Amino acid sequence: MEGLTRFAIEKWRLTITLVIFVIFAGAYTFLRHPSQEDPEIVIRTAVITVGFPGMSASRVEQLLVKPVEEAVKQIPEVDKVEASAQSGLATIKVELLPTIWNVKQVWADLRNKMTDLARSLPEGTSGPNVNDDYGRVAATTLALTGADFTMAELRSEARRIRDRLSSLSLVSRIDLYGDQDERIWLSFDRARLSQLGIAQFDIINAIAEQNRILPAGSITTAEGMRYHLEPSGDFRAVDSIGDVPVRTPASGVVYVRDLVAIERGYVDPPRRPVLFNGHPAIVIAISIAPNVAIKDFGNQTRVAIDEERGRLPLGINLDIVTDQPPIVAAAIAEATSNLVQTLVTVLAVVMLFLGMRAGAIVGAIVPLSILLTLVGMLLWGIPLHRISIAAVIIALGLLVDNGVVIAEDIKRRIDAGASRMDAALAASRTLAVPLLTSSLTTILAFLPLMLAPDATGEFLRALAQVIILTLLASWLLSCTVTPLLCVWLLPAAQPDDKGGPDQSWAQQAYGTTLAAMITRPIVVISVSALLFTTGLLALGRVPTGLLPPSDRPQFIVKIELPAGSSEAEMLRVTQRLSRWLADERTNPDLLSSVLYIGNGGPRFFLALSPLDPAPHVAFGVVNTRSHQDVAQARSRLESFIRNEAPEARGWTELLFLGKEPPGTLEVRISGPSIDELYQLGKNVAGRMASIPGAKDVRTDWSNPVLQLDVLIDQERTRNAGLSPVAVARALETTFEGVRVTDYREGDRVIPIVLRAQTADRSNLDQLSDATIVTDKGQPVPLLQVAAIAGELKPFIIHRYNLDRTITVSGVNPGMTAAQFLARMQPELAALDIPADYRWTIGGELEASASANAALFRFMPHCLAAIVILLIWQFNSLAKPAIIILTIPLIVFGAGFGLLMTGAKLDFNALLGLLSLAGIIINNAIVLIEKIDEEIDQASDPDQAIIEAATARLRPIVMTTLTTIVGLVPLFLLGGELWRGMTVVMMFGLGVGTVLTLGLVPVLYRLFVVNRQKLNGTV
Repeated sequence: MEGLTRFAIEKWRLTITLVIFVIFAGAYTFLRHPSQEDPEIVIRTAVITVGFPGMSASRVEQLLVKPVEEAVKQIPEVDKVEASAQSGLATIKVELLPTIWNVKQVWADLRNKMTDLARSLPEGTSGPNVNDDYGRVAATTLALTGADFTMAELRSEARRIRDRLSSLSLVSRIDLYGDQDERIWLSFDRARLSQLGIAQFDIINAIAEQNRILPAGSITTAEGMRYHLEPSGDFRAVDSIGDVPVRTPASGVVYVRDLVAIERGYVDPPRRPVLFNGHPAIVIAISIAPNVAIKDFGNQTRVAIDEERGRLPLGINLDIVTDQPPIVAAAIAEATSNLVQTLVTVLAVVMLFLGMRAGAIVGAIVPLSILLTLVGMLLWGIPLHRISIAAVIIALGLLVDNGVVIAEDIKRRIDAGASRMDAALAASRTLAVPLLTSSLTTILAFLPLMLAPDATGEFLRALAQVIILTLLASWLLSCTVTPLLCVWLLPAAQPDDKGGPDQSWAQQAYGTTLAAMITRPIVVISVSALLFTTGLLALGRVPTGLLPPSDRPQFIVKIELPAGSSEAEMLRVTQRLSRWLADERTNPDLLSSVLYIGNGGPRFFLALSPLDPAPHVAFGVVNTRSHQDVAQARSRLESFIRNEAPEARGWTELLFLGKEPPGTLEVRISGPSIDELYQLGKNVAGRMASIPGAKDVRTDWSNPVLQLDVLIDQERTRNAGLSPVAVARALETTFEGVRVTDYREGDRVIPIVLRAQTADRSNLDQLSDATIVTDKGQPVPLLQVAAIAGELKPFIIHRYNLDRTITVSGVNPGMTAAQFLARMQPELAALDIPADYRWTIGGELEASASANAALFRFMPHCLAAIVILLIWQFNSLAKPAIIILTIPLIVFGAGFGLLMTGAKLDFNALLGLLSLAGIIINNAIVLIEKIDEEIDQASDPDQAIIEAATARLRPIVMTTLTTIVGLVPLFLLGGELWRGMTVVMMFGLGVGTVLTLGLVPVLYRLFVVNRQKLNGTV
C-alpha cells in the first residue's frame, strides 16, 4: 500500500481536487438525499378476502378458507398462512419467506391461482380478491369535519380535495376513510303489503322496470342526418320514484308512494365511520411516491393543503391527523445534532491526546470520512434516517482508529529523526495492511446483520451498510490524505530529538504493571476467565427484548365490544370516548385523536399492521403534545374506559419498531375441535390473568354469538306455493334490504334499497311474525313453512398454517415478555392438553428468536472469514488464536453495564456485542503487529513486548475514549432504541480494552515467545 500513499503525496493536486469533490458531493447528498424517519422494509404480506353474505363462520372456514389455503400453499415462496373465518367473510394473510425480494412476481402467481380457484367456489361467492398493497404507508392523513354539513357535502369536498392532491407529482395514491355512501331507502309496512296482497318482489320489479335505460336507436332522414333517440323513464328526481304504479292481485293499481316511505340517507348502520376530536369525519390518507425525498413531499403537499383550506366553505375544517414530514425532519435534526455533538467531542479528545497539529490532521479525516460515506450511501441507495445517521455516530470512534494509528506512527518516526516523506511511506508500508485487516474484521463482525434474512435485520441493515462504508472510507483516507497532511503540517525533527520521545507517566505505569503480569500468566488467565464467567452470569440476569417502542408523541387505542355488536353500537361507545378525548379541560396534554370504527384505518406507521375489519372493534390514534405526556395520557384513557365504558374492553399500546408489540406474550394453541380450543384458550387466559400485574389478557376468538337458523320445511313450502329461494329473499328484503335499482345524479350512482320499516325489523319478535306473499298475493306466515332455532356458534375462527388456532395474549408492565413467559411456564406445563393439540409461543418472543436466529445464521461464515483473514495477515495460527481469545473479554463490561443502567439485552445490544468484538480484534491486531515489529529488532523478547505495548497504549486508549465519549450523546439523547447498544459498547469497550492491554501481551509471550524459545528461534 506504500504506492497508494506515494501517489497521494506526489499527485497532491489530484488528491486535493478529489477531497474538494468529496466535500461538495457529501454536502449535496446530505441536503438533497431522500430522508425518512425509519428504514423501509419490504412488506411480504398480501391479504386475500372472500365473501359470502350470511354464511356462518364454520361454513366459511370449510367452503372458502380451506380451498384458498390449499391453493396458497402450492406457492413455494410462502412462509406462513394466517386465516380467519367470520360470518360471511374469509380473510387470509399470506406471508412470504424473508429471503424473497421480488414480491411482485409472487403476487402475480397468487392472483392467477385465485382466479383459477374462483370457478370452484360456491355460487354467489365474492372474490377471492388479492390485496398486495398491504404495506403501503400513508405519509400524511387529514381529517375533514363540519358540524353543520351533511356527510354527502363532506364527501363531495373530500373527493374534490382527493382529486386535487392526486395530481401532485410526489403523491402516489389517496384513499378516503369514513365517507358514508348515500342510499335512497324505501321502507315498507309489512302489514299493509299483506293486506293488499302485494309481494315485495312486485315493488322491486315495478321500480326496476321503470328505471331501466335502454337504447332506442336512431333515425336517419332522407337529407342524410342522423338523430339519436333517448327515451325518458329513468328517475330524474327522488320524488318520481313514488309515481311508479304497482299492480295488485285484484288487478288494481297503487303507487309506490302509497306502499313505502321514501327517504334519502346513508348506509345503515354506518359503514366504518370515523370520528376526529369528537366529530364525524372523513380521513384523507395520502401516500408518497417511491424514491422521493419526504422533505420535498412535505413542502409540496403543505402548499396544496393550505390552498385547499382556502377553498373550503366556512364551517368545514381540514386538520392534519398524522404527518410524517415534520416527524422525519425532527428525527433527522435530532440525529444530526447527536452526530455534531459526537464529532466535536471526538475531535476534542483527539487534539487533547495528539496536540493541535496532529489532532487537526486526524480530526480532518473524521468529517471527510463522513462526507465520503454519504456519497457511498447515495450510490448504494441508503436513505438518511435515524438508523443510518446513528451508524455514523457509532462508527466515529472506529474511523478515528485508522487515522490515529497512522498519524501517531508518522509523528513517532519523525521524532525519531526520519524525514516527513520517509516517515509517511514507512508508516503506510508497515500499517496499511494491518489496518485494512482490522477494518475488514470489523466489517465481517457486522456482516451477519447485513445478511440476516429477517424483518428486524432488514430494519437495521443500514447500520451494517453505513459502518462498512465508513470504515472503508476511513482506511482509504488514512492511507492517502492523512500522510499528505502529515508531510505538509507536522514539524520536522530537531537535532536534539534523535533519541525519540519520552514515555508519559501512563506509559511508564503500564509498562511496570505489564512487566509483572507477563511473568504470571496463570494468574492473568485465571482472572480473565473469572471475569468472563461473571460477565456471563450478569448477562443471564439482564432482561431481554427485541426492539423498544417508538418515542413518537402518540399512542394507539383499541376497543372491543362483545362479538355480534353492530357498528352502530360501536359508534355510540366511541362517540362518548371521542368527545372525552376532545375535552381540553380534562386532557390538556392531547393535541388530537381519531377513531376508526369497524376497521384499523390507514397504515400510517410501517411496523403497525391495521386491524382486521369487524363491526365490534375500533382503533384510534391519540396525539400528545410531547413524548413525556404519553404515559399519563395512556393511564387516564384506560381508566376512563374501565369506569365510563364498562360495556367495552379497551387498551392502549405504544407504537413499536419491531415486528410485534414489545412486552406482549402470546400463546398459540392449535387443534381440531372448536369447543376444545375455546376451553383451552379460556384456561390459559385464566392462568395468565392470575399472575400478579398481568393486564389486557384476551383471546383472539372473541365470544360465541347466537345464530338464528331458519329451518325450511320443503314440503310445506311447496304446498304454500313458495320456494326456499323466495323465503330467503323475502327475509333478506325485510330485515337487511335489497338493492332495487340505482338513482343517477350527475356522476353519482345512489342505490335504491327496499326494506321493512324500523318497527318491523328492530327486534327478534318480528322474525317470528314475518310473512311471505306468494305469487298469487296470498300472505303465508313464516312459521307455517319454517321453524326458527338458535345456536351459539363461533363469531370468528382463526387458523395458523392450516390449523385451527386460538391465541391468548397479555402484557405485564413490570416484566419483559421473557420474564412473563418464565412465570407462565409452570402454568403451561400443568395444562392437560389432548394428544392432537399443541401450544407454541408467538408475539415478541417468537419474533426475537427469529431475528436472533437470522442474525447468527451467517455468524459461523463470518467468523471463519475472520480467522482466515488473521491467518493470512500474520502467517501464524497462534497469533489469530490470541486475538480470538480476547473477544470474550467484552462480556464482563457489557453485562455489568446493562445491570447497572437497567438497559435491556435487545437486538441492538446484540449488535453492540458484535461491534465490540470487531473493535477488540482491531486493538489486538494493532498490538500484535507492533510486538512483532519490536521483537524482530530486539534481543530481549519480554522487553520488546513491553515496549511495543507501551508504544501502542496511546492510540488504543485514544480510540477507546473517542468511541466511548462519542457514544455519550447517543446514549443520553438517542432514546430507548440505542440505549442497550450504547451501554454495551461503552462499558464493554472500556473494560475490554483494559483487559486486552493486559491479556494479549501475556498470551503472546505464552503462545509465541515460549514456543519460539522451545524451537530455538529466539
